[in-house]
Amino acid sequence: MKFRTLGATAIAALLVAVAAPAPLAFAQNGAPPPPVSKQIVTPLNEARNAILAKDWATATAKLADAAKGAKTPADANAINRLKVAMTVENKDAKTQLEAMKALMASPGALTPEETKQYKSALAKVYLDMGDQAGSLKAYRAYIDEYGGTADNLIGIANDSSKAGDHATAVTYSEKAIAASPAAPESWHRLYMRSLQSTGQEEKYYTVMESVVVKFPKEEYWRILLGRAQKEPKFSPDMYLDLYRALQESGAKLTEQERSKAADEALRRGMPGEALSLLESADARGEVKSEFDKKNLATARSQSKSDQAALAKDTKNALAKGTAKDLALSGEAQLSYGDNAKAVEVLKAAVAKGISDPAELAATKLHLGIAQYRSGDVAGAKATWAEVQSDDGAGMLARNWAIIVDANA
Repeated sequence: MKFRTLGATAIAALLVAVAAPAPLAFAQNGAPPPPVSKQIVTPLNEARNAILAKDWATATAKLADAAKGAKTPADANAINRLKVAMTVENKDAKTQLEAMKALMASPGALTPEETKQYKSALAKVYLDMGDQAGSLKAYRAYIDEYGGTADNLIGIANDSSKAGDHATAVTYSEKAIAASPAAPESWHRLYMRSLQSTGQEEKYYTVMESVVVKFPKEEYWRILLGRAQKEPKFSPDMYLDLYRALQESGAKLTEQERSKAADEALRRGMPGEALSLLESADARGEVKSEFDKKNLATARSQSKSDQAALAKDTKNALAKGTAKDLALSGEAQLSYGDNAKAVEVLKAAVAKGISDPAELAATKLHLGIAQYRSGDVAGAKATWAEVQSDDGAGMLARNWAIIVDANA
């Protein structure tokens, strides 16, 4: 972070020659400042001349002489002003800080504009002393009082994060992002990282939900969708739906994920979905394990007869099937891409009444997917909003809505 120093104009103002009873300080609000005592005028002017000549030893000695004769606050202020002018030049940060603090604490010693300049310069002085914590604190105080740009705010957040002050990093990264609608991804990453470091997991995920819409990266999707597995009653039956959501987000399934998804599809009686997962991979030479080869063969042998029988099974389910029969038929239609029929059958399942909360949640999750793929985005979001289970379906439904927004 680049900090400010006292500018040339400010330094020049500190080096005005002193003549009794002429004041050293600027006038404030139109009124002349108090004059310095007569006995320190000569050593002050000698110190001034030595500073201009960069004769630091003489300047220091003359300022010490002036200090011996100082009687009033105005005398102390005049001495401290020259100390500031000298130490800016000779890089004596410790003495500069002492003099600046003394002036800032002395009523009327500085004009409002000078006070602002001094406060803006404090961070650099602390940094020159090797006090990074003090520097950041001073800079933050200046920005809090006088305002700053989004870049200033994120700079504070970044430096606070590096210093281990993650709570401050959260506050200022949040402010920076709010002040900059086009904030880059790096700012959001800092914000999320700081939230995690302060244990704000819920807010971390909430922020990521908005970030992934702006920056739809697989890394973020995997974190968000993987959260479903942390649900208190996560069901293994949700794995296939987890992989479906990952694919919809644009993420590429790993070999292990694809294998497990295909096996789950077969287990749940959807060979067509297993076939679509494995056949394209086989064409790329990616189906290598005996386990996957066996599942691929099973999917090929079952999918034709399964799809042929599905129309009849669905008709029977609509006529006299249970809600569970309808839910299974609807998901099967969804797996073959007949989204309109899936919507019809899954709506019938919900209307018939599904007593088991987990089954109802899964059915509504699938209904929302079918509605979305049929072009009814509003209907899909409304359906997903009704899924409140804690077995993974509720979290996946929430994330499907986010995926839709990201793909819009």
